[in-house]
Amino acid sequence: MSRSTNPTAYAAIVADTFLFSGIPQEDLILLLDTRDVRVEHYEKDEVIYDRSQSEHALGILLFGSCVVTKESEGGKMPMSVLRAKDLFGAAGLFHTEREYVARVSAQESAWVLMIPETALIFMMQQDFRVAENYMRYLTARIRFLSSRIDGFLPQNVEERVLNYIQTHAEDGVYESEWSVSALADALCVSRSTLYRAMDKLVFERKIERNGRAFRLPRGEEK
Repeated sequence: MSRSTNPTAYAAIVADTFLFSGIPQEDLILLLDTRDVRVEHYEKDEVIYDRSQSEHALGILLFGSCVVTKESEGGKMPMSVLRAKDLFGAAGLFHTEREYVARVSAQESAWVLMIPETALIFMMQQDFRVAENYMRYLTARIRFLSSRIDGFLPQNVEERVLNYIQTHAEDGVYESEWSVSALADALCVSRSTLYRAMDKLVFERKIERNGRAFRLPRGEEK
């Protein structure tokens, strides 16, 4: 399916992101017309970023979805699934390292707005609201990653699983994007240990489970 690369066609989407929050559409369209800002299309399973990528650019997912994984010689660990309006690539900006920190690939046909570092700097110079929003975005990411680390601190496996569900739940419900094996890898536990932890949490009424969906008791959301 063809998607327009004209800024007016996707301005409403990017206006609803951290980066361009509070910026009127007429100002936003001018910013999106900055040199080297472009829209890229990626087919299913096509890699957007990995450790060998060298472009320093911020991506905004316009249509479709992408999956983020950490990979090593021992295998790969699922990190998150990106949807429309999600940002990625911030870890590749404002430093001299050539390797990116994770692998980002299209989970389905995906259209991405790419903002090179030089273009982002120009936008910040033209409109300080972009710089302010970017700082807020980074602060939110730091807090999110800190909460992810918290999930690995408890010695009790049940606490680790519960913390993970609480961190990722929306409106008290977390529906896993991953298979049990992949979720176990993300939590650094075996499948059998994960099943036992889930069963115990259900027995203690700390969660309700329906397949890959988990519901938290009212008041237990983070």
